[in-house]
Amino acid sequence: MSRPDTTPDQRTGSLWQIVTGREISAKLHDKTFITSTVTTLLLMVVVFGLSFLFNGRSQTTTVAVLDDRGAQLVATAQQLNRATGSDDTIRALPVSSVDQATQQMRDGNAKALLQRTGNQWRLSGLKTSPTATTWSTRAISQAVAGEATAENARALGVSPQRLTAGTQLALGSLGSEHDAEKQAAATVLGIVFAVLFYLSMIIFGYAIANSVVEEKQSRIAEILLTAIPSRQLLLGKILGNTVLAMGQMVLIVGVALAGLSFSPWSEYLSMVTAPALWFLVYFVVGFVALACLWAASGALAGRSEDVSSTSMPLLMVVMAVYFYGMLANGSSQVIASYIPVASAIAMPTRLVSGSADWWEPIVSIAISLAFSVLTIWAGERIYRRAILQTGGKTSLRKAWRNADVVR
Repeated sequence: MSRPDTTPDQRTGSLWQIVTGREISAKLHDKTFITSTVTTLLLMVVVFGLSFLFNGRSQTTTVAVLDDRGAQLVATAQQLNRATGSDDTIRALPVSSVDQATQQMRDGNAKALLQRTGNQWRLSGLKTSPTATTWSTRAISQAVAGEATAENARALGVSPQRLTAGTQLALGSLGSEHDAEKQAAATVLGIVFAVLFYLSMIIFGYAIANSVVEEKQSRIAEILLTAIPSRQLLLGKILGNTVLAMGQMVLIVGVALAGLSFSPWSEYLSMVTAPALWFLVYFVVGFVALACLWAASGALAGRSEDVSSTSMPLLMVVMAVYFYGMLANGSSQVIASYIPVASAIAMPTRLVSGSADWWEPIVSIAISLAFSVLTIWAGERIYRRAILQTGGKTSLRKAWRNADVVR
């Protein structure tokens, strides 16, 4: 008799690949998964498209004026606005009376009336006062202030420059403007990373837990475990969902970076690309660490309705990471960047702001990998000892102390 080419252990050693392929195939044929992924990507495209459209469109504000002095003030306001680099326009519309100005505003031809009342200029809207914080109101206010200063200087016999010397408050920071931009980008990116991490963990985590409990409740798990070792069945589930989650995250991050390159904020692309890639690395490590625990929570449940209670502790951890990632700053953010799972949000955020040295993400990843080994071991132990327990929910203590019931 000829010797078999493979031993039983060798033949079963690759069964996890079959489980992985089955998980991926089932998810790729799931209309809900496909719809949610496509919807998310389309929503991002729409958001970037609208931001490009509205930020690239200049505005024109027409102001009714009663005389040449008013027209000159509007022209000065336009010059001041152009000096800021804005493409928006303020133009004057000459009218002969307040009544005509009112009619022009009613017809939509003018937004406000600029007129001299006594020794003061007044900007009036049709039904409400113009908002002081709008770009056009600020420009006109600066023009009026400049003209008033020049008149006062002439009355006092001094130059406008001497009259206003030392009256302007200079605004700035001890760092550079680039530092402020990086900090603002880090804040926004931290929120984005936290949302992506949270949503992906919830969606795929519950999918893993429900898949496990459905197999347990329908007794399919008993059939599977007669042919496949529990470690390989669990490994296949984890890897299949990790591939899907990572693929979805790569698509989202890729579309986001591509959209950013065509948006008005394309100058920030080089600033966020490397941290986004680091986020993907942290995401894989964090996902694998938690995926095994999600599978364990599914094994603890006796039926699908129990998953919400058995997974509640894990859900609370994910929520804590979500809020910690958004709110942590200063020294607490430094600490968070070394705490497994939380580091998936905190460390990329620090990389954007430039507050992390080159070696810090490497050390942080090493800590996360060690934590992943621990959670995989613990999750696999609970899964192996609870998957065939029937008759309702299995407590964590009981599952931990039980003897192995499957391979």
